[in-house]
Amino acid sequence: MNNRNQTIAICLIFTVAIGYVAVCFCDMISIFLTLDTTDILGSSMLAFKPSFSVSPLVSKSRKFGESSKGRLFCGLHTPAYRVLNHVSKALLDSGLYGACVVMNSRGYHKHISYESLFSVTISHGYSAVTIGARKIFAVDENTRTIYHIDSTGRLHTTPYHQGYDMTDVISQVSEAIEVLADCYVAPVIEYVEPKKIWWTLKEVRLDRPYHPPIKGRSVSVVAKFLRNSKTPVRWCVDWMDRDNPSNVRQEKGGWYTAYKVEIDGVVAWLPHSILGGLHNTPFTHKNQNACRLDVPEWWVLKNITEHFVAPF
Repeated sequence: MNNRNQTIAICLIFTVAIGYVAVCFCDMISIFLTLDTTDILGSSMLAFKPSFSVSPLVSKSRKFGESSKGRLFCGLHTPAYRVLNHVSKALLDSGLYGACVVMNSRGYHKHISYESLFSVTISHGYSAVTIGARKIFAVDENTRTIYHIDSTGRLHTTPYHQGYDMTDVISQVSEAIEVLADCYVAPVIEYVEPKKIWWTLKEVRLDRPYHPPIKGRSVSVVAKFLRNSKTPVRWCVDWMDRDNPSNVRQEKGGWYTAYKVEIDGVVAWLPHSILGGLHNTPFTHKNQNACRLDVPEWWVLKNITEHFVAPF
């Protein structure tokens, strides 16, 4: 009786074990059917071998240069230009454009990059897009061939044509820009107030005459310039930094002793010395139009009013 009971118990245990194994097997089959094969097996068991970079495939020598005519190669830039324009806009929108290295030369060489994270380059027929150490896109101007590694690692080799789809390349670069936006910390720029310079007189080369302000009443007149006097006045003074004598600057100027002008139809000579501390010439060869000046009232009465003739 005991042997019979032991046999029944062993059979029940084996039955339960076999059922458990069957249930686990069914669950594993269900998991394999729902998951992507690449998630379980890895890329090494795919039907193709993933490519790392197109750099070994591209010619090392460049066919065109700065002396080459643009019509020979500028059409080869079209696909990469779409990436360059997208990257420029994305960086401007995210406020990261100033953090990147940007180079432009004669319209045929353009480059945008951020350290070793990504780069987009167009240069005289050659163009390339790099992410990290991987060159994922390039146009070989020697063979006119497009090399492209997509996001799954598959290599595409295509004869060049301007309509090549750059959606995948733009997507990969956009991911790099998103990483930059999450990690970039703008450097803190401390403002350093420039040291004040105390200028002191070093040398008077040509003395500058001093004209005091107009004494008494002054009136405003409109004077039309006719010509200068023949006698000029020139002055020149050297200044130096009090704390750094090697830092020097030169101040110079000049004027004519008098100007022949027409005021209210009367022609007269207007001395520069009565213009009241005006060291710069009111009239120049480039400015010979009528000019409004403040002059002493006594000079107007003596030279203009007494000689004024009414037109009626």
